[in-house]
Amino acid sequence: MTAKIIFCVTTQGAIGSLFEHGKLGQCRNFPATEEGQREFGDLLSAHPAVPVYMMVDSVEEDYHAEALPHVSGSARHELLQRKLKQLYRNTPYCTAWIQGRDSGKRRDDRYLFAALTNIDMLRPWLDVLQQHQAPLAGLYLLPMVSQELLALLKLTHLDVLLVNKHHDDLRQSYFQGGQLKASRLAVVGAENAGVDALMAEVGKTRLYLNSLRLAARESRLVVLLLDSDDSLEEVQQRLQADPTFDSQRLTRREISARLKSTPLGACPYATHMTVLGLRAPANNLAPASITRSHWRHQLRSALYGASAIAAVVSLIWTGTNLFQRHQFDGESSDLALQTQDQQARYVEVTKTFPQSPASADNLEKAVQLVELLKQDSRTPERMMQVVSRALETSPEVVLTRLAWKFGMSGEGAEKPPVAGSPAAGSNWQEWGMLEAEIRPFHGDYRAAMTGINRFAARLSHDAEVASANVTQMPLDVHSASALSGNTLDATSKDSVRAEFKLKLVLRGRE
Repeated sequence: MTAKIIFCVTTQGAIGSLFEHGKLGQCRNFPATEEGQREFGDLLSAHPAVPVYMMVDSVEEDYHAEALPHVSGSARHELLQRKLKQLYRNTPYCTAWIQGRDSGKRRDDRYLFAALTNIDMLRPWLDVLQQHQAPLAGLYLLPMVSQELLALLKLTHLDVLLVNKHHDDLRQSYFQGGQLKASRLAVVGAENAGVDALMAEVGKTRLYLNSLRLAARESRLVVLLLDSDDSLEEVQQRLQADPTFDSQRLTRREISARLKSTPLGACPYATHMTVLGLRAPANNLAPASITRSHWRHQLRSALYGASAIAAVVSLIWTGTNLFQRHQFDGESSDLALQTQDQQARYVEVTKTFPQSPASADNLEKAVQLVELLKQDSRTPERMMQVVSRALETSPEVVLTRLAWKFGMSGEGAEKPPVAGSPAAGSNWQEWGMLEAEIRPFHGDYRAAMTGINRFAARLSHDAEVASANVTQMPLDVHSASALSGNTLDATSKDSVRAEFKLKLVLRGRE
């Protein structure tokens, strides 16, 4: 639990103490003088950046209970702000405390509005806080802290009048179901602090509760005496003798045991200051402009905490990485030793092998050469497929011979390849020579040559053919050719053939 400065402001002055490790430290009294304010400043300087929780016990307070329509979100905020301005125009130290909902059909929200109507006794202490830039966590009225006290004492199921005596003042707060409904501070004075005066104040409070219809006249009023200085035993006896009261007293030792704290000292507000350190109320009277420094303090603490967590995670991550690296280094060393051992065994085994006819380098080159030949090898299969497709649509063409080559199809195609030439260079192609004839042929050369040209065109349109050129026709009709013949030859029509030759070049592979 983080350290806190618990500060209680009363009409006589102020009381401050450091709360840490769940325990309240030594209480210090600060008179309402410049000397007291200077001593309070010394306390803040001794504990910089420690949040301050301020509690006020004053007669200049006001409580107002009212039911409002049930709304939520921004509508509720606007409704409550408007109601607070209507009730408490002259003080910014006010708050609205929701206390459940009505059981009627409208199910209105029940609120308790509380305010500190005069802050003159509070202003000097706030100036000291501002001067030392101390973070003010909240400003609370003593009855608000009393509600948290009942919760810690596990007495929230009772409708009880909580009575506690501070110096010469008697604080009486009424709770229904653990929720504050009304409170009054009676200044009885040292000369009127006897049992009769205290009983008279309790009787006045009972009449006040009856007028507010918080307690029925014929019912017994449960009174809980917080006897911090063990001075209310006689008051308890007087209350037990009255049939209209049902009293219970908690001594200083019993309060300390229930709060699980060290025995409280002579400070009259030690009980409430301990409760404020353990469990601050949800609502506080301080406006946002006063508690802004505490908000910055919380943000700074959150950043420090996040940084610390990040640092711890980084250290754990770094340690894990270093441990894994150590493991990997060990595994790498083991693998290196195993590799050296296997290599040594391999060398020993290879010494027993018979003498190889070729060196390892030559064997490797031979394998690479075989793979290269397999990769770039060519067969006449593509050429045959192309010619077959053309022959299917030209039944009059009869193939008599097909020559296939893989090499340069232009000049030097018939020359032997140069040693070291690539198997598939940029000028190397698949090409071939077709020898065929037109059947049947009855001497009509014009029709035969038309069929030959049509066959060559079909080959040219094939997607895998680069070019298809007829190199020899059955009849040479070129203008430079000489015509000759003999009418005396007795050649029959069956001996005349329409033969032709065609050069076919295929496209290169992708």
